[in-house]
Amino acid sequence: MKCVYCFQPVHPKTDWRNAFLPGRPSRLCEECMNGFEVITEGCPRCCNPRYSETCPDCRQDSALLSNTSLLFYNDFAKEWMARFKYRGDYELIASMSVFLPYFVRGKAVPVPLSDVRLEERGFNQAEAITELLMKRPRPYLKRSHSEKQAKKSKQERERGANPFLPVQQVRGNLLLIDDIYTTGTTMKQAAAVLKENGADSVRGLTLFHS
Repeated sequence: MKCVYCFQPVHPKTDWRNAFLPGRPSRLCEECMNGFEVITEGCPRCCNPRYSETCPDCRQDSALLSNTSLLFYNDFAKEWMARFKYRGDYELIASMSVFLPYFVRGKAVPVPLSDVRLEERGFNQAEAITELLMKRPRPYLKRSHSEKQAKKSKQERERGANPFLPVQQVRGNLLLIDDIYTTGTTMKQAAAVLKENGADSVRGLTLFHS
């Protein structure tokens, strides 16, 4: 087997994880695996690795109860994301399987893209993560515009109108899924719409925290 990122041979290591839970073998070589930084401590509400206590953004009231981010958005992760998300190397999503939890609670709601952005990119990265978790994507939201959030400042994101609209009434505990948690504005706006439309609770899961 070859690494899906650098195409060098992968030499799987046998440990308790792949011995008893063989469904998610690593698709990365050891060098590429070490390029990612797993978040082991941080803000208890959003996993911001720069804080050991609740970060300033999470001290404000929000419909999003909490967010779990798995990896720090370091330079290696940025290169990975550039290939996956912006250059369309969809197969790279398989390399994230080793970092994902084996079980997550709640109905999975991927953060939607606008129709324009989906046509441009060819896939929704949040849906790809959802499917890797072996969860059924719940299309409870739609997005009203295609402005790129990555190019906005924190203040611009917070001042902007909520871009999410409900598709149908929802119920139960929901897991909101996206690729990167930056300021949390996107996740919080989406969570607010879900709560307003019947969700009992909304928690988040993202691959990276910037």
